[in-house]
Parts: sequence; structure tokens; C-alpha cells
Amino acid sequence: MKLVVSFATALCLLTAATVQSSSQTPAFNDPANLRGERVSPRDGRELPIDQGARGLEQLLRRLNTRASLMLIVAHPDDEDGGMLTFYSRGMGARVAMLTLNRGEGGQNAMTGDFEDALGLLRTQELLSADRYFGVNQMFGTEVDFGFSKTKEETFAKWTHERVLYDAVRAVRLYRPLVVASVFIGGVTDGHGHHQVSGEITQEVFKAAADPKVFPDQIAEGLLPWAPLKVYARVPMQAITSQGLFDYATGQYAPARFTNYVTGEVTTTTPSADVVVHEGNKDKLLEDKSYVQFARIGLGLQKSQIGNGMRMPPAGAFDIGYHRYGSRLDAAHQKAHEDSFFEGIDTSIEGIASLAPGAPPLLRSGLAKLSASIAFATSRFDAANPSAIAPQLADALQQNDTLLSTLEATSFGDADEKASVIHELRVKRVQINDALAIALGLTLDATTSGADQTAGSAVVVLSQLRTAVSTAPLSVTHEWLQSSESSRFAPSSLNQRDLGEQSQRYFSGTDNVRPEVPGHESIPDLTLDRPVTRSLHATPRDTTSPTRPYFFRDSIETPVYSLHDPELRNAPTDPPALTAWATVSFRGAAIQLGRIVHDGSQPLNLVPAYSLSLSAHAQVIPRAESKVALTASLSASSAPQKAMTLPVSIGNRLLHTQIAQVAVPGQADFHFVLSSSMPDSTTLDAAVTSAGVKYSEGYRTIGYGDLPRTNYFTPASDRLVPVDLKLPTHRRIAYLPGTGDDVPEALASIGFKPEMLTISDLTADRLKDFDTVILGVRTYNAHPDLHGAPTQALLDFSRNGGNVIVQYQTYEFTEADAPYPLTLDGSAEKVIDETAPVRLLDARAPLLTTPNRIEPADFDHWIEERGHGFLGNWDKHYTAVTETHDPGQEPQRGGLVTVQLGKGHWTYCAFALYRQLPEAVPGSYRLFANMLGLADQK
Repeated sequence: MKLVVSFATALCLLTAATVQSSSQTPAFNDPANLRGERVSPRDGRELPIDQGARGLEQLLRRLNTRASLMLIVAHPDDEDGGMLTFYSRGMGARVAMLTLNRGEGGQNAMTGDFEDALGLLRTQELLSADRYFGVNQMFGTEVDFGFSKTKEETFAKWTHERVLYDAVRAVRLYRPLVVASVFIGGVTDGHGHHQVSGEITQEVFKAAADPKVFPDQIAEGLLPWAPLKVYARVPMQAITSQGLFDYATGQYAPARFTNYVTGEVTTTTPSADVVVHEGNKDKLLEDKSYVQFARIGLGLQKSQIGNGMRMPPAGAFDIGYHRYGSRLDAAHQKAHEDSFFEGIDTSIEGIASLAPGAPPLLRSGLAKLSASIAFATSRFDAANPSAIAPQLADALQQNDTLLSTLEATSFGDADEKASVIHELRVKRVQINDALAIALGLTLDATTSGADQTAGSAVVVLSQLRTAVSTAPLSVTHEWLQSSESSRFAPSSLNQRDLGEQSQRYFSGTDNVRPEVPGHESIPDLTLDRPVTRSLHATPRDTTSPTRPYFFRDSIETPVYSLHDPELRNAPTDPPALTAWATVSFRGAAIQLGRIVHDGSQPLNLVPAYSLSLSAHAQVIPRAESKVALTASLSASSAPQKAMTLPVSIGNRLLHTQIAQVAVPGQADFHFVLSSSMPDSTTLDAAVTSAGVKYSEGYRTIGYGDLPRTNYFTPASDRLVPVDLKLPTHRRIAYLPGTGDDVPEALASIGFKPEMLTISDLTADRLKDFDTVILGVRTYNAHPDLHGAPTQALLDFSRNGGNVIVQYQTYEFTEADAPYPLTLDGSAEKVIDETAPVRLLDARAPLLTTPNRIEPADFDHWIEERGHGFLGNWDKHYTAVTETHDPGQEPQRGGLVTVQLGKGHWTYCAFALYRQLPEAVPGSYRLFANMLGLADQK
């Protein structure tokens, strides 16, 4: 059904305000293809439902509409996956999601990565989930600095202007008809990050359309865009006699709901103007409902939810959304709508509404294109998907002809023309992809290794296949494309231009112009005759490695800087190298792309050598005058013969030392510290080979079948002298939980924890140790820790052992402790890292031996005080600290201890696992005291 509405209001806003600047607006450079105007290369991780007949049927839904939607949320896993899947896969809408941060401050149930490394991990997890939702992903430049209880704190860290800038840029890039959020910008959202994303979603509705807002974006060619509607999910919390419960603060707040579009404030729950039926089944989704299919994707975000994901039962699953703003004429606005797009002409012909001043050929061309797509859709047969290839080829050529004509024609306002051109380029990509599936076309591009270095030739085996028997397909063009024109030497990129096929609609795909002889004959592509070619590329000697385009110099910085500002909003860097081919069928040019890979991972450019130190920050007890560092050197490719390279470490205060280090290999460096050493000093390491200096190392982030990301860190070590006394009983065992760096931190001060497994928790095994430490969230990571293993730990303590239990979650129950205790879910965290800490008993051994703990030991902490504070505990326990966030009830459950038989048992919710790797002095002194309880048998 075609729903027609006047767009006069939106068009006036765009055209009248920008008429002066648009004529000088340059073409916008979009290296990450966030606008979707170019074909995206395949990565080999496509779902089965996006291939073959089902994939084609999905694309046919998309071909018949111009509906587009953007969801804005705060973190990975905030999304309403059922809603996204309903609109993307069910209705065929083009859907994007802007996630403001990458979840750097979250927990990690899968690996020992935290902070920026965790952000890289969660980025790939979300991209894997997006495959199920069927959405295009964007990100902001904000960093998850940890749990935030208020919107005000979050804006103070990120700044309102920066968040709005990212959102406006994303909307102007993607140009959605509708924007939406899971959050409303109030206390029902809980987390301060959530509240910010809700408020910004409503504000961007107006801001993205105003050329006076962030005019620098306009200057770079990113034109204003006016979404037609904005929605947010209806809060699920009920208003009580006390008001609204704010789970972030654990307190009640007055019932107030702000519309940030109109400024109106109400005291009643926003109405459900649209109900999304996420529980509806779809035959293309393996007979699952939209929310069920989306939950499979959510389950891939394992760092936050572990390996368990409960599937919603079959049946109704209705979610309400409230409309906060609309640009539709009043006659087309309804109190209750069937979808976000009600009242909007989402047909192909509706593209003409973007340019009232366009020549008649636009409407006639769109009508012809729409008819061809409708005819192809009506002829679709799942048993014979290739039967509609001729109709899709006709549609592709019609789109090309119309696009070419309009690009050469002056009409209306420049912004109107740009909007139409954008829609037709997007539609071309969709038709291209549908025709490729109908013809069973696939392109693969493999190389011998995922990691390649500068100066070494990359040989790519390109293989083009068709899975159907049809008229011969002509391969007219083959080439390799680098994500940066500077990465590969132009003469090294093979390009076979096999005819006069135009590349005008493949803008940006030939950013490297090779110097290769012209014509070469290639046989036609047929079912039984794939086209296989060997293509070559050589990274320049000066090329930079493949690394995230975003970075920050300190984990205390709440926003990212960018190596390449043009990539802002991109989820990742574009692939280092991509193979492309153009195939001609009945006069239509079909483009295929494939990220070059080694069979499991995409190709990455890496430095020839990786240099790292044993720590990036460490404390040095002031009583010690020597410090030892270990430098590790590795090569990206195995050397053909044994070799060593000179590694230097030092700074202005500590004399630089040089040692020959084997490749690969390690070497120890020893420095003598002076008594006048400052509060901290940084040692920098470097190695030089063939005139190139290497001063950083990298490690791979990822697990399972996630694409890997190389995480780079400087080869440096910050030394922090600390007044630190160490206990005498040093036989320590460590049971890892979900992952942390505590064992490495303890090793840096002379302890060497022995790593245990659950099977080691027996009386006979534990008798070899003085102290047993449970890592972060051990009961979450090891469900089999309950019962006999825990009882063995308690018996170990009763017999004189020292047990330290670090931060736990709800899986930890009173049966796992020597006496009753509970975790209070509404007040189990103190997130202000500067919150004052009061010492309750200055004579307690935990606060006096071997180090006297003072309030100053809680200075310079990062991100938070801690998670998992106990809510209640038996009188046998002694609580030794008290702290709280502003407005929060005092929390005394952060550090509790009990003498158990001949030994001790201690629970510590303070986030020492975050402080120790950053060499926060007080964290070492406090941990040493917990270990010191082993001296007090």
C-alpha cells in the first residue's frame, strides 16, 4: 500500500536554510561506506538466510521500499534486537544502529581483556550480532568510563556537544526517515549513559536538519537531513506512590517525563503510539519469531552474558514505542500507528518527494523502476531463484540510466538533487546484490597468511564462480583495492580492465590507480568453468599497520581521538585489502567484492617487529633499589636464520641500556633506582632494524570465530615508587574467574601465584599454599565451584589458610561463604572513583599489617570504587571500610573479613583488578595486607 504525505515542512527546512552553502559544498568522502552508496565486500561470515533463495527473498523485500531507520543506544547489548529484526528483515527497511561507546568499562566473562581491549572485543561481538538483526553499525567516539548513575555525570565526562556531534553526523550520513531509541532520557533508563543516548536521540531529530548546527560537517560535504519522525521505547517501569524507582541510584525520583523535541514535561507514562509485534514468526527466519532470531545474535555478545542465553517462548512479544516528534502534516498523524513509517511514502516512487523541482523524467523513471522490481518479485520462485535474473538486470540498467541522467541534469536545489542521487545509489547496491544472488555469483580471495608486512609481496588467489546455468557471464574487470591509497605501491596492484565497462557507479572502489598493461582476454564465466586469477600487491615500505582508527593516550580519557577523522562513526577500519570483480549480464554491470583472507581471518598489515615489556605500569617498593624488566621481541614472519637485534630501554633519569635480543626471544634489564626518584618515571623501549625504529607491540584480541583485532600498546613501563611492605608467607594460589591481570601484578612485586583449576580444590592440594585467591567473578565463570570445591576452600581457611574472594556477582551465595551474607542488587556498586573512603577500625589487622592503610591509599583510583558490595552480612564478619556515591546510602560491604578457625576469609568488592595493572599505589598496599593475614595464624 502506498501512503502519500506532503514533505513540504521537511523540505523547506532543508532547502531554505542551506541554499546559500550547498552550491559550494564539496563531494563527501566516505571511506567506510557508511552511507551505503557502494557495494560492500563480503567477509565470508554471511548467515545462511542471507544466501541463496532465502537471501534473495530477503533482498526483494528491501528492493520494494525506501523505508529507513536509525536506532541510537549507549552500549553494545542495549539494542532492541527484536524491533531491529522486525523492521530490517520483516519489512525490508534499511536499518542502522548508532552505539555511542564500545563497552570498554563493562565486565568480561570470556577473556582477561578490559578497557580499550575489551572495547575492541565487544565491537566484534556486536558486529556478529548485527548479522542477525540485519543492520548497519555505527559508533560514537565516546568511551564507556564505567557505570554512571546520572545523566549529568555522563555529560560532564563526554560533553553534550560531542555526543550530539556524533549523532548528527551519523544521521546526516545515513539519512534515515525515522530515528528511534530504546531510552527516553530519564531516570527510567537507569544508567547515565542510557539517559544520554535517549535525550540525544530526540535532540538529533531537529539538530541534524539545521545547517547552523556543526557547519564544519556541511563544509566537508555532509548535508543536513531532516528525519520525519522520532520514537523511543515506552518505559517498562510502573509509577508508584513513591514515584519512579531509579535502579542506577537505588532511590525513587519524581515521575517526570521530558519530550526533548517539544520541551513538554508530563507526569504520566508516555503512550504506546506504535506497538512492534516482535513475537510474530517469519518463514525466512527458520520459522522463528523476530525476537527469537534476534536473541541468537544477542547471545553472541558473550563477554557480557557468558555462554547462556534464554530464548523467548513462542507467542506474542509486543513492545510499545512513543512518538516524540513528527514532521508529517497533521492530517497524516495518528494517535495509534501500525508502524514507524505510517503516513510516509516509502515506495520507490516516493523518492520523487525529495525533489519537487525535479524534471518529469524522475517520476517516470522511478515508476518504471518500481514496476520492474515488482514484476521480478511477482516472478520469484524459491525453487528457481535465477529465473528473475533477467528482470533484475533490467531494473539495474534502468536505475543506472536514471542515475546517470540525473547526475548530468541541473534541477531544484542542490540538496534535493543530492538526496535523490543518494537514494538511487543505495537502490543500485540493493539491486546489484540481489542480481548477484540470483546468478549464484561468488568471489573468493585468499592469501597465504593473515599478517603481512611492508615490502613483502602479497599474492591473492581470486576465484569467481556462478552456481547457476544461465547465459554466459562476461568478467569485465578485476582489481585489488587498498583501504588507504598510501598502503600499497600503485604498480603492485593488478587490475585487469577487460573492456569498456563503466565504473561511474562504483565510486571510491579504485582509489589506487595501477600502472598495468591494458586488455587481457578472459573466458566467459559458466557453471562448470570458474574464473581463477592470481593478483599481486606489495605494501609500501612506509605503510602503517592495520590498527583501530580510534585511540586514547590514557584510560582516564573519556573520549577517543582519531587517526583518520573521515572514519568517524565507522565500526572498524576498512579492510586492508579487498578483491573486486565486475561481471556483465545482459548489459548490466554487477560488482562483487571479497575481503582478502587466509581462510579464517582477514589480511592485516603488521609491523615487522613487535616489542613489549613485562608491564606497562608497575609499583616499586621504596625499600628496593633495583627493578627488573623483561623485553619481549617477536617478528611478524619467522626469520630464515637465527638473529638478534639491539633493544634499548631507558630515559633521562635512568641510563639507557642496550642488549641483544633473539628474534623471537626475551631479555631481562636491571636498573638501579636512586633515592631521589620522582613519584613516577617511564622507561621507553625501542629496537631498530634496517633503519626503521619499532617502539610498540601488539597482541591479538578475540576468541572463537570472532574476527581478530590487533591491539597496539607502546613498549614502555611506568615505574611508581611506593612505600610498600610485603608479607612473609608467599605461597599463593590463584583460581581465575572471568579474567583479570591480578596474578601478573602480584608477580611484579615478587609473588608468583600458582594457577589452579576446580579440580585442584582439594585438601591435599591446598595444603601446599598459604593463601588462595579467587579471581573476579569466579562463581560466574565456574558453576561447578559451588559445593565440594567451595567447602574445600572453607576447610583450608579453618585449618590456617588465608582465602581472598574478589568481586563476585549474584551467583555467589551465602552457601559459598563461611557465614550468611547477601549481595544487594540495588546498591552493590560505588562508581565514583573519588568517593571518600572511611576506615571503620584503624586497629584492624587488615588496615595495619604490614602496611598502615590511610585514606590517601584510595587516591588516584580509576573508573570506580567497586562492584558487588555486600548488602548484608552475619555478625561474625568485620567490615573495615565505608564509602558511597553522592546521594547513596553508606556502603560497608566492600571489604569484610572473618577469622575462621585458624585462618582468615576475606571478601573484597573494591575493584583492585582495575587498579593493580595501572600501578595505583594504594591498591598494592591493600592487597599486600590481605595477603598478610596469612602471617597471622
